[in-house]
This record gives sequence, structure tokens and C-alpha cells, in this order.
Amino acid sequence: MSERQRVLVAMSGGVDSSVAAALLKMQGYEAIGIHMQLWDHSAKNLKKSGGSCCSVIDAEDARRVCEHLEIPFYVINAREQFEADVIDYFVHEYLQARTPNPCVMCNNKLKFSYLLKKANDLKCEWVATGHYAKVVRVSEFQQTHLYKATDKQKDQSYFLFGLKQPQLSRALMPIGDLLKSNVRKLAQTFHLPVADKKDSQEICFIDEGGYKEFIEKRTTNHYRRSGPIVEQEGTMLGRHTGLYQFTIGQRKGLGFDREEYKDHYVIGFDLNASALIVGPEKDLYKSNLIATNCNWIGQTDFAQGLNIRAKIRSRHTEATCKVTLLNNDSVLVEFAQPQRAITAGQAIAFYQDEQLLGGGWIETLTEPVKTKITQARF
Repeated sequence: MSERQRVLVAMSGGVDSSVAAALLKMQGYEAIGIHMQLWDHSAKNLKKSGGSCCSVIDAEDARRVCEHLEIPFYVINAREQFEADVIDYFVHEYLQARTPNPCVMCNNKLKFSYLLKKANDLKCEWVATGHYAKVVRVSEFQQTHLYKATDKQKDQSYFLFGLKQPQLSRALMPIGDLLKSNVRKLAQTFHLPVADKKDSQEICFIDEGGYKEFIEKRTTNHYRRSGPIVEQEGTMLGRHTGLYQFTIGQRKGLGFDREEYKDHYVIGFDLNASALIVGPEKDLYKSNLIATNCNWIGQTDFAQGLNIRAKIRSRHTEATCKVTLLNNDSVLVEFAQPQRAITAGQAIAFYQDEQLLGGGWIETLTEPVKTKITQARF
């Protein structure tokens, strides 16, 4: 580069963000590392590690990497905002019989906002992360686009649909063109102290007790109503101790063991009767949904409806669909083929070939699952 540019690098303490920082320094950027404290750094978390961005070990690993690369290192305490934007949302969604996605919320509502603010404070032109996604700038249209990563098994574009143009225009994602295996090799080449560190596979704030225990510690019995387990026609099969314990498509742990119903799955909820609705797997397949709070990364023409592909979970196979604008931030999604276990509360991301167009939050099916019961019966 003709002029050295300053970049703020989000450092989780994992391999990916560490390699991102090393690559940027090698390319001539003036890199500054920053670690976000999002959750409790207590002694209980000392054993938990793996790039989760929430343990004491991860914060220390990020510091050691920055020392090795000889770049400045800062820590942001964002625990209060994380509690408000992610934890409260997470608990509330489960209590409403919805299945939240805290990683999407954290990326779209918290991380980039904090990073850009700190970048401005430190006079950094750029913000860099270790995400597996590609940022593509089209100067002709003064637009920045987001594309899938080269490594499709690690692609994280799904989690980033909520980013706005002002955020993307200053974003760098240096490992988006790399395979994970090559990122590991680069970590060894750069002699990074986290080269052999394992990847995290968990929600960073959920410990060994699981999400159910997490919710129970933060709520009273008043918000965790018990109720019946029923089929759509109203046949009662058992009782549950709280709808927050279940999600659409769940088969195990339903609380009844009658042989004739062994192949039943959670297919819906009746909040008024606090009822868990179960049925055969075929009832999990639906073709239409409504998504709200949508964000479109670039200019999108809805005049004729969009024929694109959508992903209803991070590990879901993309499916062809038609997207029709209902209002400024809501869309009707009609799939060419029925999709399994469409779940309220989950994120939906829209793609055209490799490009991420945007996304939103699944609000409801166009024909919600109902049961022929009344609260008075139970």
C-alpha cells in the first residue's frame, strides 16, 4: 500500500481472528487488536476455552497473539450491552416458544457497532474480523457486497445478513478466500501461540448445565407454565413442564413413551393453552413463511418478486423460493419445495448464487399449526 492504513482487528483468542491479524500486518496494515468482554470472566470459566470469546483463557490468548505479532492490544467491556441485546433476547424468545439465534443477534446488533465506535476512537479506517465470508466492493455503484466464503463448510455469511452499508464499507474479512486447513497451516507458519487451539462448537454463554438450566436460573415459575402435550385433533398424550424446553422438529425428550406415538415430533405450540403440539414427521414440512425485521445489504428489486434461494438455519441446505415484499421490513417467502421444521425465531438468509442479499427473522408460517383444544380442558 502506498500509505499505511490502520485497521482494528477483533480478536476472539481463536485461530481464525489471529491469522486474520497476522495476514493484515503482513500486507502492510497498521493492525490494532481488540478483544470484547461479553460474558462472565469468573473462575468458573477458566477451564472453558476454544475461541468462544467469553473465557479468561480466550482473552489471554488474544493478548499473547498480539504480543507475538507486536501489535497493540485493547479490551472492551461490553457485558452490559451483551446482557441487554443478546441474553435478554435469548431468554425472552424461548419463553415465547420461539427458537432464538444469539450468534446472529450478537454479530448484527452488538459486535460491529462496538467495533466501529472503537475504530473511530483509535482513528482506524478499517475493522477486520476472522469471519469466513467475503467482502466485495463495487466502486462503480459505491456499494459493498457480502459473498459466501471459499470454504463452504465454514461459511459464516448467514450470521451477517444484518450488517448495514456503513458497517460493510469499512469491513475486512481476510480469511474469506481461505480453506480452514490453510488457515491452520498459516497459524503454524506465523508461529502463533494458538495454532493448535480447537474451534468452539458451543454458544459462548451456555455452560455445562445447558440452555434449559440457563433460562430457569433467570426466570420464575410464573413464566414457565406447564401444559398438555397434544396432537392436532386434541388427543392428549402427556404433560410438559415448560414450552421453552422444546423446538420445532424435536423428537427426543417429549415426555411420553407410548409405542404408537414413538415417531412423533414437535410440530407447533399453542401459547394460549400452553400446549405442545406433536405429530408425524410429514407435518413438519411447510412451504410458506413470513419473515420480519429484514435487512437488505444492497439494492434489491421486489417489483416482480424475487426468485432466489433461502437458508432457514445455519446448517440448512439452501432452497429455491420466491420472496415478495409485504412492507418496508417484512416479506412473504414461498418455497418451491416444502421445507422441514421451519422455526419461528430463527434467522432466514437470502442468496443469489454466492451473494448474500440480506435476511430477516422467521415470524410465523402463513398457516400456523393449531390444535382443537381449549385451555379450560386442562
